[in-house]
Amino acid sequence: MGNVGIIAEYNPFHNGHKYQIEEAKRVSGAEKAVIIMSGSFVQRGEPACADKFKRAEWAISCGADMVIELPDVFALSCAERFASGGVRILAGTGLVDSICFGSETGSIEALERMADKAVEGNALSDNLKSGMSYPAALSAAGGVSPSPNDILGIEYIKAVRVNCPDMSLYTVKRTDGGYNDDELGGEFSSALAIRRAFSNYSGFTRMSPAVFDGISRALPRCVLEDVSNMIKAGSFPSTDNELSASILYKFRCLDVNETASLPDVSEGLENLFARESLNSSDYPEMLSRIKSKRYTMARLKRIAMCGLLGISSELQTAAFKEQSALYARILAVKSGSESLLNLISKTASIPVITKASDRNSLPKIAAEIERISALAHTLRALGQPYDKHSEADSSHRLIVR
Repeated sequence: MGNVGIIAEYNPFHNGHKYQIEEAKRVSGAEKAVIIMSGSFVQRGEPACADKFKRAEWAISCGADMVIELPDVFALSCAERFASGGVRILAGTGLVDSICFGSETGSIEALERMADKAVEGNALSDNLKSGMSYPAALSAAGGVSPSPNDILGIEYIKAVRVNCPDMSLYTVKRTDGGYNDDELGGEFSSALAIRRAFSNYSGFTRMSPAVFDGISRALPRCVLEDVSNMIKAGSFPSTDNELSASILYKFRCLDVNETASLPDVSEGLENLFARESLNSSDYPEMLSRIKSKRYTMARLKRIAMCGLLGISSELQTAAFKEQSALYARILAVKSGSESLLNLISKTASIPVITKASDRNSLPKIAAEIERISALAHTLRALGQPYDKHSEADSSHRLIVR
């Protein structure tokens, strides 16, 4: 029996994620599940609701066997680069022989046909040149609905074909209301619906019985207990609204050329960021002033977070292209699955980090990517409601539970 890889964010971990891990093992016949999980910031351009160590702990408690960090330089990327980063790190571990992902379509054959169609001729590039956003352009080229998980699925397929064509691919049909569904829906609710339900409450606000019941049914008990305690302590959820002053400060400090050097900034977008950071009273207002049909909100948020963290287009492009940019920072291992640690030491083709000193031997590009992930860990805490303290990223030991 082999091991299956999953690329995820767990923002937060919910019953749908638990179901996916179980199904991934079942459909692939794998014994263990190795997770590549976004670090401190997520692909929609926001801070993760809880820190990466707590989210990794939840995953291990609910069926995962190992959790490896997807560095923030990859996590804060378009779907193509997000998927490529996750797939390349999974391949670099040498631990897995298959990858499984969630999708709205639920058919790997259908998604492979869409991927074939998307790369035929010049349809994708022509759509982008016409002014479409990347998700809309890919959707039109591949004949797929613009559902985020189907689009990511196509990118996983493309990344596997380029980087590890012998890897088997599986998909699990989503069981919740969808990536953008913001209503609680019983046992399986979207992460967005859960975050929104929690965001209305703090340690000083009483949650209505109906909302509490909805959240209670959607989360594994260990997650619910942790989140309840974190809300009382003022450390959950972390949001970009709480980072508002930090983001405005950063963009008022950057000159136009520095903003132009950020990923996905083109066509004079740097001038809009420079102007509206001065004209706006807070981060949401700045975004609303910049937003147009040409730019998705997720793209604008990723630009803002890349600005905050100092992620340049040059670095993100190097991360996308260079093998020396990759490393596997292991966050957590399930008790009883420690054999994966022994195995990865023999099979990995990329550096493996299990302790602080392992960082010292990283190649130059990987070291810079890791430095930004360490910074992201401390800055994410500023997005927490009241308790904004943070321990150094390197002080956290490998979780075994």
